[in-house]
Amino acid sequence: MTVTVSLELLRKKGYIAVNQPAQLSPKANTAAPAKSTPTAVEPQSAPPSPTVPTAFGIYAVSNGKLHELDALPGRAPDPRIAISSIITGNSRTTLPDGHVAFVIYRRDSATNAADRAEVRVVARIERESNFNKDGKQVVTPVDDNWVIRNISLPYRTAPKKDNPEMYEVRSENPDAPLPPGRYALVLKGLAYDFTVAGPITDPRQCLERLVATNGRFYSECKK
Repeated sequence: MTVTVSLELLRKKGYIAVNQPAQLSPKANTAAPAKSTPTAVEPQSAPPSPTVPTAFGIYAVSNGKLHELDALPGRAPDPRIAISSIITGNSRTTLPDGHVAFVIYRRDSATNAADRAEVRVVARIERESNFNKDGKQVVTPVDDNWVIRNISLPYRTAPKKDNPEMYEVRSENPDAPLPPGRYALVLKGLAYDFTVAGPITDPRQCLERLVATNGRFYSECKK
């Protein structure tokens, strides 16, 4: 025979209930942890490329960097003309090596990009020869005289897909770097000046000038 006793009475007498019904030992009301609100993470934009210009201009790309080019005065001579008029002063842009490409960034590039481009040799006039009154040849050194030659290296133009105001100019023979010396990128008759650093070994970069009564004549420097 099962006898039901008062649990309250048993507690007063010091008894401890074992296996008591669930309703007599309610669980503590433990609140569920609040869900944290996810923090919004703003997407980070990629850093700008060092070979993509941010201002309009004509740029050479060499050694992973941009180098802005200055325009030479006047227009480049027709390729049928062997020697241009005299250029005075050194190039303001020197590239570290001859692996060169170009980026053209202009407002009108989308509608007026050059279909073709070329790099022309800009040779230094090393010395000048003339004749004195006795008919003897006199040779004197020449300082800071340069000319654009009709020696050209072919380059190709191609649009940049991500920006219609830019297009690229790359060599048709990218495995052959430009030898050290001075050059001009010719686009639509305008020449943009740069120099490739290093000792000059290309004979096309050096000229001698002979001044005679019937004109001026040029030849490549003799060693």
